[in-house]
Amino acid sequence: MIWRFFSAVARQEKKEAKLPTVRGKPVYIGGVLLIGVAEKGEFDVKRKKLVSIEIKDANGQSYYLDTSSIKVRITREYVDLDVAALPKFFEVKVREVGKMIEELKKSRNELDKSYHKLEEALLKGVIGMDVYNEQVKRLQEREKRLRAACIDMEKSIASVGQALAQLKAELEKKRERLEAKRLLDKLEESEAEELSKVLNTLGSINALSHLITSSIIQLRLIC
Repeated sequence: MIWRFFSAVARQEKKEAKLPTVRGKPVYIGGVLLIGVAEKGEFDVKRKKLVSIEIKDANGQSYYLDTSSIKVRITREYVDLDVAALPKFFEVKVREVGKMIEELKKSRNELDKSYHKLEEALLKGVIGMDVYNEQVKRLQEREKRLRAACIDMEKSIASVGQALAQLKAELEKKRERLEAKRLLDKLEESEAEELSKVLNTLGSINALSHLITSSIIQLRLIC
């Protein structure tokens, strides 16, 4: 009985050891959109299926993506999620971008208030010109850091936009091919499902593209 127990444990360990490694690998959607680097993955051992993955993006932000119902390809070099992951990624990106923009807005408002308080203090004679100039220099350094943060975020968002445009172009070709077959009543059931998925994904891409454009405008207004 003891031998059987340890044999079962050994078989389970061997089975788990065969699970692929995701940590440190770049994570793509549709083979085109780079969304970050894998921190760790959670597997369903019985199905040998990646059910969730923790990803760190270009801004150093970590988040989880549910992959339980998404096809995943794991190679030695990268992890590629099916385009069906795009709506989930969009939800995460909306929260992340919104939070970062709010933080930048808060920093800008604090800077503006500090400049205003300094000017008031100078006009009322509470501080002299030397102190005023010294404090202004400090505020200007904070403003430079704020602008740098805005530029970095804009570059990161813009790179997502470029990858989305490439992914959209590929999906549009697939959509046109499937739509042509549908017009000729030659669309198989599996192809009809594929067309539906493509159309949903294109909708998510358009929504994410609008978010990117809106976010870039907000960043430029802030900084």
